[in-house]
Amino acid sequence: MGSALKVRLVIGKPADHWLSEEPVKDGYWGFVRCKEDYEREKSLVCQQIESLISDLKKEGIGIEFLPEIEIQNLDDVLKKFDELKKTAVNIVLGISPLEWCRPEMCSKLINAITAASKYTILFDKFGPNIYAGTLFTPPAYQFLKRHHLVDRIFQVEGDEKKLKIILRSIYALEKISSARLVCIGPINAELGGWPTLKKSIEMFGHDTRFYTYDEFVKDFMKFYEDENKLGEARKVIEDFVSGSTEVVEPTEEKLLSAAIYYLVLKEYIKKNKADWITVNCLSELVEKTKATPCMAFSIFNDSGIVATCEADPAAMGLQYLMRYISGKPAFFQDPTLNEKDGTLILAHCTSPTRLLGFDKPNFPYQVRTHHESNYGATPKPTFKEGEVTVAGFSFDLDKMLIVKGKVVGTPDLRICRSQVEVKVNNASQILENWQGFHWILVYGDYLEELKTICKMKRITPLIYE
Repeated sequence: MGSALKVRLVIGKPADHWLSEEPVKDGYWGFVRCKEDYEREKSLVCQQIESLISDLKKEGIGIEFLPEIEIQNLDDVLKKFDELKKTAVNIVLGISPLEWCRPEMCSKLINAITAASKYTILFDKFGPNIYAGTLFTPPAYQFLKRHHLVDRIFQVEGDEKKLKIILRSIYALEKISSARLVCIGPINAELGGWPTLKKSIEMFGHDTRFYTYDEFVKDFMKFYEDENKLGEARKVIEDFVSGSTEVVEPTEEKLLSAAIYYLVLKEYIKKNKADWITVNCLSELVEKTKATPCMAFSIFNDSGIVATCEADPAAMGLQYLMRYISGKPAFFQDPTLNEKDGTLILAHCTSPTRLLGFDKPNFPYQVRTHHESNYGATPKPTFKEGEVTVAGFSFDLDKMLIVKGKVVGTPDLRICRSQVEVKVNNASQILENWQGFHWILVYGDYLEELKTICKMKRITPLIYE
């Protein structure tokens, strides 16, 4: 859903005095003394941003770098206002000296550009030359901050890593704003319910399409009686089982029901042109279908479609965002904390198996049943050691718990089938500041991306590293 994130470099062009053919004798803060200086640096920065955009594309970020715009004065802003407005992210490079960046002028140039821009990044590049912007952009940012205008404005002083973090975060928010969620059954009343869904829609802008339980059961039974659909279901089972190390509990009948469940959900996703699905699954559906969506959700998440368990309105948006900031499948789970050993035990009856990336090999997994009902089919992966980010929303979406940890094992406890143990610091503080019910895990360090999203959406981050 949604098109590529459009990014543009907006260059603060020096006054004509600094653009002569021969270097001028006087100087100001900033190295530009002639047209050659400016053109060379403009070319170098364009190449730098193009390379950065290329790196993000390799991560799976859908992003497009538009031709640069040069702004020398307020008239240029007026002429280019429409182009600035149509670009999601304008990266403003303040090469030029005083008349571009001084705080008392920001109402004319920086404020004009930010007024046109959905997101603005005030970017300066250090070395081997230093820009006037490095001196004047921070006071200009503080001017905007005093007027409460910086939710979508960022300043980056020579830090490409930070620039990537901001672009990943904006990309995730843009994706969710055009996302369509398909929900089977009502939103889960025990996990925030309709008020939390309303706030999620207002905060992130996603669309939601509902199916009743009766509609789903009717389609489930219809697919079960269709020989062509049964053939498709057997192929789904073959692919899922052949990738596993062993089948433990599921019978052929349970596997077939799990595959039919998958095909019905797949049809709903296709029909609604959606990229996100959830089922209020711990409900009457379990007994009516003798199946669960666990296997389906694992397959969807491994393919890039976000599949959220239990119609949890607090965790669903966070799962979507973490999938897109990381470019990897996200594991939705029930968190518990072993305070004595300083570990989280995170478990659910479905998990992606390509948690290191969509183009990476599956984690080895057993095929198990859903723990509570003993129906359906689900993977139990063996999680690889590595750095992970774990996060959870409060039910009113005003706080986000963000935890960095390290995977240290795959337990085999009498709890949900997919289980991972994560070593953390500050276990007691995490327990004290627990948020929500379900949390989300992705491999890698995405703490700064989540902090950036919190800034843009005025969410309070609770951070434990």
